[in-house]
Amino acid sequence: MQLIENILLAVSGLRSNKMRALLTMLGIIIGIGSVLTIVTVGDSMTASVTDVMNDMGANSIQLGLVERPDENGEYRGHVSGASSGPPEEDLITDEMILRYREAFAGQIQALALSDYTGSGQAKNGRNRASCDVQGLNADAFGTVNVDIIAGHFLSDREVDGGKNVAVISDKFIEKLFPGLSPQDALGREIKVQMGDEVQTFSVTGVYRYEISGMMQVMTGDVSTTVYIPLTVSRKITGNSPGYSYMQIKAANGVDLEQFRQRSKEFFARFYRGNLLYDIEAYSMDSMIGQMTGLLGTMSIAIGIIAGISLLVGGIGVMNIMLVSVTERTREIGTRKALGAKNSAIRVQFIVESMIICLIGGAIGVLLGTGLGRMGSTLLGFPGWPSASIVIIAVCFSMAIGIFFGYYPANKAAKLDPIEALRYE
Repeated sequence: MQLIENILLAVSGLRSNKMRALLTMLGIIIGIGSVLTIVTVGDSMTASVTDVMNDMGANSIQLGLVERPDENGEYRGHVSGASSGPPEEDLITDEMILRYREAFAGQIQALALSDYTGSGQAKNGRNRASCDVQGLNADAFGTVNVDIIAGHFLSDREVDGGKNVAVISDKFIEKLFPGLSPQDALGREIKVQMGDEVQTFSVTGVYRYEISGMMQVMTGDVSTTVYIPLTVSRKITGNSPGYSYMQIKAANGVDLEQFRQRSKEFFARFYRGNLLYDIEAYSMDSMIGQMTGLLGTMSIAIGIIAGISLLVGGIGVMNIMLVSVTERTREIGTRKALGAKNSAIRVQFIVESMIICLIGGAIGVLLGTGLGRMGSTLLGFPGWPSASIVIIAVCFSMAIGIFFGYYPANKAAKLDPIEALRYE
């Protein structure tokens, strides 16, 4: 019964000083709201990044050249000027790839080779469409994860024959040929201005343009990729007929980590005597783990910084409680004169402090939930804060009420009743 009376007294005190109570709660509200928002948005970012990287191929590895440091830990590639890209004699050759395919026959589902051609702009009368042009081999279809909705992806015949064909997105069609269906776009010619030259391609395939919410926020959704045969890209760029990077998709049932290690060891044999470059291989699973770990660490760090406002809010609660003790000195003296124990006075003020923090925490939870939902929706992965985080936030706000309310409560409990009754 005494606890209920203390709660009613605390609520009555808050009602009589609404503005002061709200300002006191402000630090708690901001702190709890910030933490919940950060956690929710952080979870959404992690889900978004994981989804993007899974689209790149969760069961694939990235294998490529890395600069080899010397005995002093310095990169000789920078000294020799090779930092602009490996010279032709250091690139992975078609012969190496052929021997790799033979050695790992049955374990490789796709081996994607690429060459970045450049960015450009396609024109059709007054219509414009920005694009990034990328050369791929036919095997890349197994790694880029595009959904072909009309026509077909690049074929071996088109790549080997150096055909000027292209696979474009439905969004690219919307911008360049408004009102034209993907099926009707097949066979159309597109002219892409790349630097001082105009490249002409015939459309043989159309894919559905998809982008995660996070990537859309980052890129602004202004450009799509045009895929052309690798051989055509090499003619345009004049790049060496070798490779510094490739993506390999393992067949179903293959142990990805073992596959990664064996693939690295296979290509590393060709670079044992190379002073500038070595081979490194990364599995997409490990990259996803590293990325989610990094995002988790960032969320924790930012959450801790946001949590500092909780401490500031706690100090504000302590300050107001000290003021409350001073204002109610005669009341405390009267209660003690009537026989109230020190513990009863102490509990009264601690309960009042807890009620302030609990209400502030509840408002903070509502604020953080709303902002977190809004932020995660913008990233394309709408989410809610987990129940455990909400419970921890509310309990933490109550703990702040106890911690910062104890000193004022203890000060009130130790007041001398005679001196308190004399207080004006």
